[in-house]
Amino acid sequence: YSDLGFVLLQQVVEKVTELPMDLYLAREFYAPMGLQRTMFLPLTKFAKAEIMPTASNDFLRRQDICGYVHDETAACMGGVSGNAGLFSTAEEVAKVYQMLLNGGEFNGKRFLSEATCRLFTTEKSAISRRGLGFDKPDVSIVKRSPCAPSAPEAVYGHTGFTGTCAWVDPENKTVYVFLSNRLCPNVWNTKLGDMNIRRDIQELIYKSIIPQIP
Repeated sequence: YSDLGFVLLQQVVEKVTELPMDLYLAREFYAPMGLQRTMFLPLTKFAKAEIMPTASNDFLRRQDICGYVHDETAACMGGVSGNAGLFSTAEEVAKVYQMLLNGGEFNGKRFLSEATCRLFTTEKSAISRRGLGFDKPDVSIVKRSPCAPSAPEAVYGHTGFTGTCAWVDPENKTVYVFLSNRLCPNVWNTKLGDMNIRRDIQELIYKSIIPQIP
């Protein structure tokens, strides 16, 4: 797949705001939301021992990658890119998605308009399951869906190549965040996907909150 759209969006953000994207996000979103461990280039602030390793790269960089983006495009852009490179914790990722679930508000402060949140999370592509801002369940072929079988069509979120996912369910008012480093130590490790771990955990969540699910 290609992330060129999000790489170009970074250029748009920086043109409009007249700021580097990482500084703009930190000033307008992360700091006001109280996020202390959500940032690009975390080694500029935290010791390597505080950051989970990402991968052992035996191809281009030929080194263990920790505290620096795995994605090759973002790495070539210095670690700050619209498509990859943001580090965080499960708790802080959940806060960002809770803000979206709240319609753009968090702790009494507005960060996005309700109209923007609706556009990003509900409007779907005419040629794929994805929305304008987020991935969506595949309701036509459930086995191919990135979400649990019990996830309603209103769910939106994202799955990450390095072994992550985050999903918001506006109908059941839930936020599900799963972070792992599936590429460590073996980049070609496919067990997370083969075993459907992310989907199965999400399905267990639905079974725990919706009694009629067998």
